[in-house]
Amino acid sequence: MTRLQMRAYKPEDFLAVEPLDSEKKNREGQDVAKWAELYAKAGPAVTFTNPGGEIVFCCGVVDLWPGVGEVWALFSPLARRYPHTLQAMKWVIHNLFEKYDYVRIQTTVAVDNEAAIRFDEKHLGFKREGIMRRYGLHGEDHILFSLLKEN
Repeated sequence: MTRLQMRAYKPEDFLAVEPLDSEKKNREGQDVAKWAELYAKAGPAVTFTNPGGEIVFCCGVVDLWPGVGEVWALFSPLARRYPHTLQAMKWVIHNLFEKYDYVRIQTTVAVDNEAAIRFDEKHLGFKREGIMRRYGLHGEDHILFSLLKEN
């Protein structure tokens, strides 16, 4: 099984990833370079690459206030080829709680993004909290999910 390599996130990583179809809509009319820079400064972030150096995914957390962060992730189409992408994402989330003293990590997903909803709930263990109406960049509703640190 091919192992993914992890390294510190750089803004150019975000820009180099060919987004999945579900992400392309979010980018319409947005200053994506600004997002890439924000993610580099807003909290801990990493990039995973395949042995050839191609980016499989980037992820990190935007620190909201002490102990609370919002996780973000950008998956390239390559992620489908690497079954351990899921394990890598779980490892990142676990380490966020341990290394950075988060008590709550949250994320949002558009209500019509069934694959991401399934991934966050079934595979990562996020719990659904409620609907955030007109939260998305284009006015779409989102679902708020959270993970809480186990005592």
